[in-house]
Amino acid sequence: MKIKLTLEYDGTNFAGYQIQPNKRTIQGELEKALRCIYNEDVPTFTSGRTDAGVHALGAVVHFCPPKEIKNKRVKDAINAFLPADVKVVNAERVSDDFDARFLSKKKTYGYRFYLSSCERPLLCGRALRVNTNIDIEAMKEGAKYLVGEHDFGSFVSKKSGKTNFVRTIYSADIKKVGEDEYMLFVCGNGFLYNQIRIIMGTLLNVGYNKYPPETVKEILEKKERKYAGKTAPAYGLYLIKVEY
Repeated sequence: MKIKLTLEYDGTNFAGYQIQPNKRTIQGELEKALRCIYNEDVPTFTSGRTDAGVHALGAVVHFCPPKEIKNKRVKDAINAFLPADVKVVNAERVSDDFDARFLSKKKTYGYRFYLSSCERPLLCGRALRVNTNIDIEAMKEGAKYLVGEHDFGSFVSKKSGKTNFVRTIYSADIKKVGEDEYMLFVCGNGFLYNQIRIIMGTLLNVGYNKYPPETVKEILEKKERKYAGKTAPAYGLYLIKVEY
């Protein structure tokens, strides 16, 4: 028997998803809650590990419960032991061959930003402030060049342990999500370390007219990190959903 959990969390006060010694993590809090429920260690397996400061609306985890508890009670029981900044929004029983990580087909991330001449306190730690003179339409045009299968060597942190940088982006667009608030939505089959944040930094350069939208295509073709923009801050990034 396996249980699939969908998590929502505010990553502000976490050192990321994965358990780390002497640091507060999402996995650590989740497995601590499961230990309280089942009175034994219960390992969890995630669709992907988010970095420190990154948020999630639909992170997926699975685990094998030592004993059966009704799905609704699982959700309520876990939430009773979780802190306010991470909660289970859905729990369901899945087939024994389900795997949160290896069976995922698509992931959608969003990078949230807002246009303002000053910081907005209620968006602090939730979205990136950008100047009001930014060209959103140019950023949208630049994002189109990311769609398709590419070597994203220009959009991966040097800290990545990966050697294969080929990934497929199904869609990349910027949408208005509130008054002067926008989100870059990127859907793909998988993502490299800091890929979305580097994409965001590059599109900001386009928006500030440092180079035209078609330069994004040239940056892709060069396959070298030094040609892309700066890595945008973690606090604007959200894992939106994982599809199977």
